[in-house]
Amino acid sequence: MHFFSLRCVLYRLQIMENKTGENYFIPLVKVSMIKEKELPYTIKEIDSSEKAAELARQILKGADREYMLILSISCACKPVAVEIAAIGTLNGLMIQPREVFKHAILSNAAGIVLIHNHPSGKCTASKEDEDVTKRMIRAGEILGIPIEDHIIIGDEYFSFREEGLIAKWQAEENE
Repeated sequence: MHFFSLRCVLYRLQIMENKTGENYFIPLVKVSMIKEKELPYTIKEIDSSEKAAELARQILKGADREYMLILSISCACKPVAVEIAAIGTLNGLMIQPREVFKHAILSNAAGIVLIHNHPSGKCTASKEDEDVTKRMIRAGEILGIPIEDHIIIGDEYFSFREEGLIAKWQAEENE
């Protein structure tokens, strides 16, 4: 097997011609994160589900549909970045691990907290909420970026960590 430098590969692609005589090109890209703006917050550390829920409420106040926030945290539990990763409908949303972990990787997160709202105000976790959480735990194990919690915001809040579900599912993953 031969290994070529990127420059050599790009050169070879540029000189290849297709049937119409056009050159083939492959884009050389650079991936980076762009800070849109800064949000003020009063919480120094996100060391509890309650504090994460409080921060999310500031962002999701008045939301009329489901939003999924990804809160990236440092090793010292300080917020590194937050992203609205998905916007759903009145009673549901879809999200894939690639949307969650792209943000976490780019922000150099030590861990992440998934937070979404239920516009109805009811904080009961659905089967779909559980399935998404389990899937993200599996993906986080592979990438080395743990899911620290998944919180549902409504009139109150529901924390998968406080209910012992995160630890239970992480243990099942490691069996």
